[in-house]
Amino acid sequence: MDARNKILYDDFPALYRAADKASIAAQHQFVLMTSIELGLMILAAIVGSFTLSDTSFKTAIAIASAVLLTAGICITIIQRITKLERVWYDGRAIAESVKTLAWRYMTGSDPYSTTLGSKADEIFISSLHSLLLERKTFAARLGSQYNREQQIAEKMRKARNLSAYERKKLYLSERIDDQRKWYSRKTEVNRKQATRLFTLTIASQFLAIIFAFTLGIWQGSMIQLTGVFTTLATAFMAWTQMRKNEELAQSYGLATQELIFIYEQSSQVSTEEELSNYVLNSENAISREHKMWLAHGSQG
Repeated sequence: MDARNKILYDDFPALYRAADKASIAAQHQFVLMTSIELGLMILAAIVGSFTLSDTSFKTAIAIASAVLLTAGICITIIQRITKLERVWYDGRAIAESVKTLAWRYMTGSDPYSTTLGSKADEIFISSLHSLLLERKTFAARLGSQYNREQQIAEKMRKARNLSAYERKKLYLSERIDDQRKWYSRKTEVNRKQATRLFTLTIASQFLAIIFAFTLGIWQGSMIQLTGVFTTLATAFMAWTQMRKNEELAQSYGLATQELIFIYEQSSQVSTEEELSNYVLNSENAISREHKMWLAHGSQG
């Protein structure tokens, strides 16, 4: 692939980059706040595990536990108000939809046929506008900054001027193969994370059982760890529910296999009409995975 034809991040529409950055920022903030929330819950359990006879220490422990739990409630309320998880998913949905439209435009796929000339630009911009109107709440978060940048970069227009063979080659390399590699990598990452979280959950539950059985032996102990490990297990399960690693690993794995088949089918594509249909079918397959991902998020 000629390096001059490579489609880089900045070559995609400004709306894609704005939505992508907003989604990533919201994801990081949501994960951070959830981490803090679970961390405060665990700390409260650790502080509350101390059993001291001294009244002053008991009071201090009670106050510390109350402060930690109150801080956790505040984090929960902030998450509810800011709706960071919704911003994360809406931004991802818009970004991926724009990327799909961009590739259909660059390959001259319907409705952006290369025979339309400048008319294709108007249809493309209209498509982006319609897409944004579907999520007005998210659009309000973007402001007008993205409007000051190009929605159709020069490389996008140059791609349309390539021959059908060159456009197909570009699409296979920069879209299908690149997406397949991304899915494959994410499949492995999520599978490992799912295994790690499952192990930590089981280990915490096992330790909680051990300390529950041995509590009768060390009744005079100053610290009781049954509640701590029970809370840890609950925190790991909550983290598992949020990350959905097992579900994502399966979804990405299926998408990887589907893209392998799609890549193989490209040998039958030679005409403009065949390329248009091929891109439409390929993008529909990629969109199915995105919709599954969003469905998992809406259930979370």
